[in-house]
Amino acid sequence: MLSTCACSHRSPTVRTLRKCPHLLMFVFGIVGCLFCYLKEVQSASDTTQSLEGEVTEERSHARLSGVRVQITGLERSVRTDSNGRFKFDAVPEGQQTLQFLKVGYQRFEQVVNVNASTPHLKVELAALSFQLQTITVYGSNRTLSQFEETTDLALDEEELQRRLGMTLATTLADEIGISQRTMGRAVARPVIRGLGGDRLLILENGERTGDKSASSADHAVSIDPTTAEGVEITRGPASLIYGSSTLGGVINVKSNHIPQILPRRLDTHLTFQAESVNSGLTGTTGFTFPIGDFAGNVEWNRRRASDIQTPVGVLENTALSNVNFSGGASLIKPWGFIGASGSSYRSNYGIPGSPEGHLTGVNIALDKQRYEGQMEYRFNTRMLEKVKLQTAYTRYQHQELESNGTLGVEFGVLTYNVSAMAHVLDNAVAGIWGEYRDHATGGFYWTPHTREFALAGFFLNQRNFDKLTLQGTIRYDVRRAEPFRPGAVVRAGTVQRRDFNGFSGATSGIYHWTDRLSTGATLMKTFRAPGIEELFSDGPHLAVYSYEIGNVDLESENGYGTELFVKYAGDRFRLNLALFRNQIQNYLVPTHSGEKEWGSGAAGWLWIYQYMGHDVIMDGAEIQIGGEVLPQVHLQLNMSYVNGTIQTSGRPLERVPPLNGKFVISYTPAPLHLYAASRFSGSQTRLGEFEEPTDGYLVYDIGSYLNFSWWQLENMVVFEIENLFDTTYREHLSRIKSAMPEPGRNVKLLYKLNF
Repeated sequence: MLSTCACSHRSPTVRTLRKCPHLLMFVFGIVGCLFCYLKEVQSASDTTQSLEGEVTEERSHARLSGVRVQITGLERSVRTDSNGRFKFDAVPEGQQTLQFLKVGYQRFEQVVNVNASTPHLKVELAALSFQLQTITVYGSNRTLSQFEETTDLALDEEELQRRLGMTLATTLADEIGISQRTMGRAVARPVIRGLGGDRLLILENGERTGDKSASSADHAVSIDPTTAEGVEITRGPASLIYGSSTLGGVINVKSNHIPQILPRRLDTHLTFQAESVNSGLTGTTGFTFPIGDFAGNVEWNRRRASDIQTPVGVLENTALSNVNFSGGASLIKPWGFIGASGSSYRSNYGIPGSPEGHLTGVNIALDKQRYEGQMEYRFNTRMLEKVKLQTAYTRYQHQELESNGTLGVEFGVLTYNVSAMAHVLDNAVAGIWGEYRDHATGGFYWTPHTREFALAGFFLNQRNFDKLTLQGTIRYDVRRAEPFRPGAVVRAGTVQRRDFNGFSGATSGIYHWTDRLSTGATLMKTFRAPGIEELFSDGPHLAVYSYEIGNVDLESENGYGTELFVKYAGDRFRLNLALFRNQIQNYLVPTHSGEKEWGSGAAGWLWIYQYMGHDVIMDGAEIQIGGEVLPQVHLQLNMSYVNGTIQTSGRPLERVPPLNGKFVISYTPAPLHLYAASRFSGSQTRLGEFEEPTDGYLVYDIGSYLNFSWWQLENMVVFEIENLFDTTYREHLSRIKSAMPEPGRNVKLLYKLNF
């Protein structure tokens, strides 16, 4: 059996990879030297002052706890205590802009001249008479807060907890334009506007996850959403600072593994989640603590679930068991912070059986260790606001086991990422990014041991005029896939080194007709080099019921995106409308050949899929309408549609979601929130050559959530019933829809405690 870099028995070549962590030590050495240098050049004459105040409700004058108070530009924030009080230490003198944010209240901004005579601040927040229940964008809570959003989305911590699902995909599934690629709930991955895989990047704190979820439908995303502090979805020009293939966008999952804000005291949170459809139980606990100028963070997460119940029976071999642990620390100063963290994510989950693969299914064992380092230094000048350095090392192992314990496929991947980003000239970001991946396979999968190098440089700029905002990004990438032993001949072709390079860029214009109405347009050009699997794959992959063959002659993929959007936000009515077209040259997908190959499946044969390039067009639209129809009664409708076509043949593109959406009616007598929703989808009859049609459906959900304080403890309780009437329905992007429908009635409970 061919050993991988993550196996217990490794080949000599793979064993040498264990020395690679020295590279990470070298990078941290460079970061430390730069830190020492920047500390020396810091002016000793800088003067700081403390800044404190209290926040109350405008009408009742009751003191508000849990209000997030942020200093724009300094990336610092605190929350008010049970008496509504807040305090910042060591704030640089001069004008500072404070933002006050709390769910259910209007955002408030105040400019303060910080000096020795600055008074004790008193701020009043007005309650919102209407709050559209959608993902909320909170100013500088976004990583790129100074840049105007196009059709970006952001979930803050409280909103994230309310929508929490078993996976990142189920957490985001109800949002406009987002679908799920599934083979059971454990391996669900988001799809945005019909684009998934590497065309939709999923990041941890701005860097690659290091897993293989983008490459195959049976590979899980190695992030548990209960450990996240927030989620950002970035589209348009800003997405290109993270990658060149972001036509679908970027999902950045933010955590507090490396604290960036010094807590005033020990902050602890406990989260408990349960659901009935799979007897699932989840527990998460974590705490952040100060020690002088240092902040530490420790978090632990455990999730267990049995086989999923559907309206027609149990979907066997879909059980799940996850364990997640992380710890980190950072030095936090007025000039910025420097810190490091380590985490471990282990998961065991099942892939349901199929006559096309293995009758009793395949079990997958996933193990990921990740180490991160971050440093941010703030100059707070017009020419150079701040510099951020980031590095990550990820060791990923993935084994696919047949029911008798036989190893079918094994993957081992070592990933190193390094990036440097400078915020310059008020509204510009310049940076470089590099990656090294070592990819090895084992079992009955004969993809050659290969390493991959990537380097990129980028520049993002924004210009603000009277009512017009213009953004632009340019990026250049070089990438090399280099087998350790070139010259071997596999069914994908002769194994050889491949080099790729290309430009990507985007521009966006947003015109504000009034404070409430804006329109905009975005143009994008993306570049995507073929991955190792697409170039060199060769072997049976039972978990996805296929025999996969790469293509060593593949060329790069180039995408061209156009989007027009309109936004209106009034006191009682809101509208978001987007029209888009994505034209992709050499769209790389595993293509059904219509032929079979011996692959030890249940019937002994597997369908052959080979990676091919096609020219495709994907047109679509999204609309979101909401309003307050009665006091505290709100309605909202989300709808999205994508139409995909292969230009060369005129045939429909495979695995494109049909028309779908969600209608919600909610009643919000504070602090309680009640809602009823209907999720719907049209039938999908525009099919690829080997696809099966999917019927439309209408499914109902109900739920409520409550936030309250008790004995100076912040509590959140969420109760939901999904698929209220136990309706039998199927999602078009499910790879197992022919065997089983989607989950049946599901009673969910979540409780979170902060203290």
